[in-house]
Amino acid sequence: MAKMFKFLIINLIVSLNLANSEEYKPLFLPHFLPVGEYRTKYLGLTRCSSIQSLDKIIFNLYLSKTSINTTEVKGNITNCIAIDDSLNLEVNMAGKDSIGGWKDNAMVFQKLKACSSLKQLLGAVWTQIMDSVGIYNATCPIPMGFYKLSGLDTAVFASANFSKKYFYGSYKFRFSFTKNNEVYGCFVIVVELRRPWETD
Repeated sequence: MAKMFKFLIINLIVSLNLANSEEYKPLFLPHFLPVGEYRTKYLGLTRCSSIQSLDKIIFNLYLSKTSINTTEVKGNITNCIAIDDSLNLEVNMAGKDSIGGWKDNAMVFQKLKACSSLKQLLGAVWTQIMDSVGIYNATCPIPMGFYKLSGLDTAVFASANFSKKYFYGSYKFRFSFTKNNEVYGCFVIVVELRRPWETD
């Protein structure tokens, strides 16, 4: 009994010494966390190609990488109709699975009153986006017209009213403006949600 007690004391002393040693570092691996605050890496932006559209709102947008840490949205939008609250806003999110395929309907967001809903979703970013296309003091509806984006930094979207915590991974968002089950305009944006400390 005395020998066993002595053995336990020695093991405890060795363990404590290891724990306080400069060479011993406890394993804390935050990169295994599946969800949390994220940094968004923008990978692609294009018009929808797989959906029959009436082409009332034509998105000719693309991403342009201007530096290692900066990506801008460029291109133009042609509104053949006003974007108003008679339209619906639909967002369908697809997640990338472990073998690289896309699984649709990972999240579906549908709202009536497209213009007001978009303004609410974008929050403070609404004004920056509208100013960048030349619509100052913008309210709903967004009038018919041709709008050019010479370069909108994607960093502004961090201030939008999106969830600030989510599952890490790659996602494809399809934004559609619809009415009476018909698509009036649609675009797709592909992003990767990364842990804040991850580098490119």
